[in-house]
Amino acid sequence: MIAALACSALLGACSSPSAYIVRGIDTSSPVTTRSTSSSSAWSGGSGEQKIGRPYTINGRTYVPARDDDYDEVGISSWYGPNFHGRQTANGELFDQNLMTAAHPTLPIPAMIEVTNLENGRTAVLRLNDRGPFAHDRILDVSRAAAVELGFLEQGTTQVRVRYLGPPDGVAPAGTVADSQIRTVSQSNGRFRVQVGAFSRRENAEALRRRVADEGYAEIQTVNVNGRRIFRVFVGDDMTRSEADRMSRRLSRYGVHDATVVALN
Repeated sequence: MIAALACSALLGACSSPSAYIVRGIDTSSPVTTRSTSSSSAWSGGSGEQKIGRPYTINGRTYVPARDDDYDEVGISSWYGPNFHGRQTANGELFDQNLMTAAHPTLPIPAMIEVTNLENGRTAVLRLNDRGPFAHDRILDVSRAAAVELGFLEQGTTQVRVRYLGPPDGVAPAGTVADSQIRTVSQSNGRFRVQVGAFSRRENAEALRRRVADEGYAEIQTVNVNGRRIFRVFVGDDMTRSEADRMSRRLSRYGVHDATVVALN
């Protein structure tokens, strides 16, 4: 989890004097590499939102959970240069120039609406990391988001955070489990690997083509709670060890949440 440094480290990132421009707004403190990505924050990713198990940081236990009605007010801080280029909690690379955020318990990836209650500015951010872990804070945002929300130099601000749902092409948390896919731990039996679950078939087709070099890839359509979900599988009739190796290899295609499942 890249957003786990203490408050002092985050505030230290706000003290350097050189000029920099993000989204047309003059700010301070240096930046290393500007992102060349032009993709929407709503797009990208594969599979289902992750929730994760309860965890303890600095003596405090956090219990991740899906909360579609999440709408909370609290303090937000920001993080940037010290984490630029490192992995986030869901395997994406943190880019301080993109509009992203970290939250201790909401599913990831997710889209959230953040309003700075001190100046009225609002931004939609992609949630892809865990943190912050200071007791008085509910959110960490990227450097670019802090600029957009207007609190980069002051370091923290009071915000309202509203959950909007998963990004396009990512199934809501719990959807795959509800569709009776079985994750297995035993070594016997025959297996394949699920690499994604999508609400739009074109996203499933794009991922199927991307991972086809790993072997047989197919799309399976199921209805879950009245919604059509397109699941992408790679491989067929493998041993557990073969499936495990394949799931690890898939990271080269940007798939960090592949799941080994038993053949029915």
